[in-house]
Amino acid sequence: MEPFIKFFIEVGKLKTVRRPGWVLRGIKNPETVADHAFRVLILAWVFGRETHLNIKRLLKLALVHSLSAAYIDYISPYGKLLEYKNKKDLLQKYPALILRASVTKKGKIAALRFAEEKKAVDNLTGDLPETTRHEIRYLWLDFQNKTSKEAKFLKVLDRIENLIQALEYKDQLSQELVSPFLSQINEITDNKQILNLAKSIEEYFLRGFAKVRNRKNGRLIDFLCKIGKLKEIKRIGWMYGGAAEKDTESIAGHTFRLSLMAWVLRGRRRFDVKKLIKMSLVHDFVIVYTGDITPFDDLISGDLKKDKKILEVWPTRTEDEKKRITIERRHVEQSALKKLLKNLPLDLQDEIRSLWFEYEESFSKEGRLVRQVDRIEKLFQAIVYKDEGIYKPDIGPYWVQLKTLLDDPVLIDLVEQVDKWYYGSKQASKSVDKARLTR
Repeated sequence: MEPFIKFFIEVGKLKTVRRPGWVLRGIKNPETVADHAFRVLILAWVFGRETHLNIKRLLKLALVHSLSAAYIDYISPYGKLLEYKNKKDLLQKYPALILRASVTKKGKIAALRFAEEKKAVDNLTGDLPETTRHEIRYLWLDFQNKTSKEAKFLKVLDRIENLIQALEYKDQLSQELVSPFLSQINEITDNKQILNLAKSIEEYFLRGFAKVRNRKNGRLIDFLCKIGKLKEIKRIGWMYGGAAEKDTESIAGHTFRLSLMAWVLRGRRRFDVKKLIKMSLVHDFVIVYTGDITPFDDLISGDLKKDKKILEVWPTRTEDEKKRITIERRHVEQSALKKLLKNLPLDLQDEIRSLWFEYEESFSKEGRLVRQVDRIEKLFQAIVYKDEGIYKPDIGPYWVQLKTLLDDPVLIDLVEQVDKWYYGSKQASKSVDKARLTR
């Protein structure tokens, strides 16, 4: 299980890697790679369902397509094209960032970039079991080389997500920086559905929702923009524990790694993979309107000194209190979900609502698995934040909570291995420090 631990911890770096294209364009606090991948997943689901493509493959491709960024700090095509001392000098020299290299030079840049990214993915997955390692690498290569219909379609959706994000940043970008995102869509596809969607996106942002001529597209774009807010909403529990807002993962970032973990930890067992990934994606949709909610919001003031005891030892609730809190929260969340979904096609509304309730009530094996993996994902993040000094309270309660919740044997084994790996490494570190002091 230790290879999985290392893999999930390393993948978590995607929550902090800012997308270089936006950094180069001067965007303040731009989205992370994990944030971007989250909405690509939503796009793959929403628009893939209207095709004859393999949706399960589309979702897996979306999960792996940016994994190389965990080990290399550029994704932008300008990363190897430009030489500059710092980003400020770059923006002054190339304000539009619209550069054209020769065909020969582009080819060399692309080949070098591919080789470096492939090496990164190979390193990231190198210790995983053969079946898992092979599948991730195969899917990543498929996306890069566009060898399947699903990979070709996802390449276009990846650009569509870039276009939406560029227009969401339009107040920080000049028109000359936005225009290339629109022209790119025309250059990479002749799919009429996608070209019509790109036109609707432009109308939505530049003229307003009411001016989008294709009403169906307009409603879907509005939904995608609302979901995009999860890139900016932070996981409040970490901030209660002393983390600065800038250091705190987003809901989208958390959801991305949860989706990946649910797929990978399913292994070869009989789970519906599409349902696992989709359920992971929808489980926090309501936060668009409710904000992030913790079970102890009514007890926490936000002052770490006052809240220290609450955070170190989670307070027990009576059964009546638990029931009351659950009923109140469920009412608020159901209203939020209804508001979020109201303009979507009815069949998509029904699917999302069904997946959300299945997760909340854990009445299917997929619902139970995702709910448990969600807590394990949180444990991994707690470990990282604790080691980095970002999160102040003791993280022991995360183990206590998990061990009362878990009933899946694979997940129980994983958490036991995390326990040994984390506390074992801590003990080894203390021994090394002690040896140094006695020299």
